[in-house]
Amino acid sequence: MTRLLMALLLAGQALMVQPVQADPQIVSKRIEMRQAMDDLAIAAANHGMQLVKVQPIDQALVKRGFDNPHVRLIFINSEVAVRWAEAADPRLLNLLPMRFVLLQQGDLITVMVDDLAAWKSYYRDSPGLTVLNAWEIELREVLADFLAQCTRG
Repeated sequence: MTRLLMALLLAGQALMVQPVQADPQIVSKRIEMRQAMDDLAIAAANHGMQLVKVQPIDQALVKRGFDNPHVRLIFINSEVAVRWAEAADPRLLNLLPMRFVLLQQGDLITVMVDDLAAWKSYYRDSPGLTVLNAWEIELREVLADFLAQCTRG
C-alpha cells in the first residue's frame, strides 16, 4: 500500500512539472519611440555595447497594408560578448547580437529583453553558464541605465 501511494505521489508530481520557459526582462517609461531608441543606444554604449541593427517591424507592416503594431527590434552587440562566447562555448554565438523589443502603447514604451534562464539550463555543465550569467547581469544593467537615460534631462 505504501509503495502504491508513493508511486501515485511521484506520478502526480511528475505531471505537475512545467517546462522551463524564459520570462522577458521588462521595463517601461513614458517617452517617444525615437527618444527611447536613442536612450537605449546610449545605455548600451555605457556598457561597451553598440547598436548593430534596428528592425522597424511597424513600418514594414504598415507599408504592406497592415495595422501598425508599434514594435521595433533593436539588436545590440559587443566585441567582448563575442570573445567570451568564442572562448567559453562557440554555440553561444547563436544568441548574438542581443535583441531588445520596444513596444509602444500610447506614450508608454516598454522595452523587453529575453531572459536567458532556458539557455542557462542547457549550458548547465558548460563554461557557457558563466558567460550567460554575465550577459544576464549586463542586460539588466542596460535596462536600468535605459530607465535612468529616460529620466534625465
